[in-house]
Amino acid sequence: MKTRMLVAASTLLVPALLAGCSDVGPPTSSKPVTVLGRGLPLRPNGELFAANAPTSKDILPTGKGLDVQDDPNPPARTRYRVEYHGAPTLRGVQNIYLIFYGYWPNVVGTLEIYADFVSNLGNTPYFQIASRYPDASGAPSGALFYAGSDIDAFSHGPTLSDADIPDIVSSEILASKLPFDPSAIYVIVASPEVWASSGMDVTYCALHGTSVTLGAQFRYVFVGSPARSPTRCAPQSVGPNGTLNADAAVSLIGAEVFNTITDPTLGAWYDRLGLEAADKCAWTFGTTYTAPNGARANVRLGARDYLLQQLWVPSKGGGACALHL
Repeated sequence: MKTRMLVAASTLLVPALLAGCSDVGPPTSSKPVTVLGRGLPLRPNGELFAANAPTSKDILPTGKGLDVQDDPNPPARTRYRVEYHGAPTLRGVQNIYLIFYGYWPNVVGTLEIYADFVSNLGNTPYFQIASRYPDASGAPSGALFYAGSDIDAFSHGPTLSDADIPDIVSSEILASKLPFDPSAIYVIVASPEVWASSGMDVTYCALHGTSVTLGAQFRYVFVGSPARSPTRCAPQSVGPNGTLNADAAVSLIGAEVFNTITDPTLGAWYDRLGLEAADKCAWTFGTTYTAPNGARANVRLGARDYLLQQLWVPSKGGGACALHL
């Protein structure tokens, strides 16, 4: 069964406060390198960024940095500043396609939460944080457009390898179920019956990466079902929209789409522990309020409330976790 929706992203002003997640003791920059032969990017205030080649002490990002909530030994997320390493970021409007993988019987109910979220996320104060992550050609705008969706009923089985995840996207494109769109991020949302064998709900809750089909590169996000392991991948048992799974999953979608925009090929923005911009603020939510159903929320987008994790806002002094600039 296929569901396609075309909805323009809207702009919402969302009040929120900075949380105390500040950078302490940023490391000394390594040797600067030229970015794509066009010089170095500038901060919004005109200050020069150092483009840093990874050193032997750096841990490179894997796209799986969105740690589980109950990690007994979480990384020191705020120890180091996020630094630029030379690869491009994503500018302009990014089209978002949702692929609902697995068993999705409730098309009219739960799936609307995902569609509404993606439709209203772009250009909000929350996502305009992306403008603090420029490359040599400019800064991301944080603009998104929800371009469509499809349901894939276990084309690759209930247990997925790392190779299976991008192949789900390739299969959708090659079967003409979704278009091949070079300005797109394909988001695979798994049902509770699906497990990714490389560590889903054990060491990570969601991931992002790049792959190739039809001779060209595409970007993808994979979000495991929080209902499989609520203590590890869900912040509360019932979210502001009355669900466990969808309410928790949209926060993961927002985080990994943000990581994709600011570090699409795992060579742009990350810290010395290999943590990308959203990874550094995993499971922090800043100032919250009570939604009509009694759940916690911190952002209202369109007609819905959400509890979204904060994003890292870099600054001259290091940075902090926040819900807006």
